[in-house]
Amino acid sequence: MNIRQMKRAISTFRAADVSIIKDDAMRAKAQKLQAKQKGFTLLELLVVITLLATLSVGAMVAYDGIGENASDTAAANSLVAAESAIRNYRAVESEFPGQWDNLTNVDGSLDGSGAIPATNGMGQLLAKETKAFLGQWKQDSIDTDVTTTVYAKVASALGEVGLGELQAIDSDSAFAAGIVPNLALNESNTNVTNPGDELVVFEDDDDELAAQFEDTDITTVALSIFASSGKNEAGTDVACTTTGGAKLDTHLDATTVTNNKKLNLINDAMESDVCSMVIALGYGKDVPGTTIDSRVAIAQVPTVSTTDVNAAENYARAIALFQVGFDGFDGTDADGVISASEIFTKARLVGVVDPEGRAIDTVLAAATK
Repeated sequence: MNIRQMKRAISTFRAADVSIIKDDAMRAKAQKLQAKQKGFTLLELLVVITLLATLSVGAMVAYDGIGENASDTAAANSLVAAESAIRNYRAVESEFPGQWDNLTNVDGSLDGSGAIPATNGMGQLLAKETKAFLGQWKQDSIDTDVTTTVYAKVASALGEVGLGELQAIDSDSAFAAGIVPNLALNESNTNVTNPGDELVVFEDDDDELAAQFEDTDITTVALSIFASSGKNEAGTDVACTTTGGAKLDTHLDATTVTNNKKLNLINDAMESDVCSMVIALGYGKDVPGTTIDSRVAIAQVPTVSTTDVNAAENYARAIALFQVGFDGFDGTDADGVISASEIFTKARLVGVVDPEGRAIDTVLAAATK
């Protein structure tokens, strides 16, 4: 160690916070040396170097585990930014940006266990944590000329706030090695068999009902939802469905939601004992493109990787929750079945969650453990 390095070490030591040294005798020695005005003896200099090493180890211990929480910290920041951008856009433009990601297969196919197939389509992209809270609402036999069905009302509620076109894939989509999951739903993706395309649920320009995928009219549509359960008027647990029997309480991993507390925790407007219909849409890559001409254009879509969901392996974007109805909205007794009259005129943004289904406060709590 030369003279310059010695001076730098002494200067660093005198500026250090020695109060973190737990050993009383060593801490007292350090404080005494810090107060010394004249030069150090060689022995004292060796003590200073030893104390600096001790302080360095103490700092390392203090930061132990911060890497484990870094992903959750970043996820919380991304969720705050995403929700703020979405709500600002809505406030100025009176609608939400478009081209969100539908997080289940358009055809709604399930495997023999009732789970989304894991080898292709969205089942290949979603982490097990995401499948454990997302479900799908599959509406069969869609008649685009009928405007009084649940599907028609939901499509209209989405279309009225700018959500009439979604990015989507079906169960035939297969991804090659090296696929970027967050980009997998885009039409321009060349690393996929049967790439993504627009799912049109409502024609905004004509204010008409639609059900198209890849420019083809379809008779079955599945939309990703936040699975919900509830009770009937008598207080008995019920399996939430829509008219016709389409399930709202089954996760994409084939498990069934047993209570509605998770939705209630995200937003108190969704009561813990009432079936809610909540469309869950990924904050996809193409969202900013629909805001270019806006006074509050969104520049980019944040990645929301968490401790357990890696964007290199699974879909890891913010997921916006749009409530479109609930059991009893029309004033009738709750029975576990959401009918057309219980669907809102316009979808309502009730929260933004990470790929594990956690709201901002929950993610922040995990990040600070």
